[in-house]
Amino acid sequence: MQVIIGCDGVNSVVASIVGLNSSRHFSTCAIRGVTHYQTLHPFGTAFYLFDKDGVRLGLLPINHNDVYWFLTRKLTSTDSMVSKDQKLIKESTVEAIKGFPNHITEMINNSDVDSLHLTDQMRYRAPWDLLRTKFCKGTVTLAGDALHAMAPFLAQGGSASLEDAVVLARCLSQNMGIALDPTGMKAARAALDQYAKERKMRVFWLSLETFVVGTMHDTSALLLENHTWYPQHV
Repeated sequence: MQVIIGCDGVNSVVASIVGLNSSRHFSTCAIRGVTHYQTLHPFGTAFYLFDKDGVRLGLLPINHNDVYWFLTRKLTSTDSMVSKDQKLIKESTVEAIKGFPNHITEMINNSDVDSLHLTDQMRYRAPWDLLRTKFCKGTVTLAGDALHAMAPFLAQGGSASLEDAVVLARCLSQNMGIALDPTGMKAARAALDQYAKERKMRVFWLSLETFVVGTMHDTSALLLENHTWYPQHV
């Protein structure tokens, strides 16, 4: 018996075997980092969000001295190169936040260079592809980003992958005892078919929500040009 479970990421080769189209990407990139303050940072326990000229910056305190922050902006032709050098990531972030409040500029300037990461292509699986494709062919199926690549707008990609593993394990355990199946192929096909049916609508709705939020974000980046910044905290 041979079973293939494609967990080969957003550019999955196995996905093409089961009939899924290639993943796509938004026109937005994301930068993430952490800033450590020697004394107490000024943000309390609130989450803050700032928008200016199509650049969105959010921050969330980790504790009294450390702050996690992220920034999204329009993708540029140099981001692929910039993503490979953390010093360049910092420089590009400082450039992107010109005109932001001084305490935000200070936070970025003092960020830990080793913590910086730029995702230059936020890829996603088109929700309509998931809806019209079985994503299971014989004893071949998908899990994780290979199945439901989604940008981090909902922060559900990792959780959905864990769900895949639990559902797949349950389907295999429920079907592997099929009688008169010495090779196990019938049981494997039944298990993967059950897995695909159980996961289809769950990953479709997650992917659809991510797609809608990402599309709104891409659109807002255009609408917010020349817009003044505003803070939000909850």
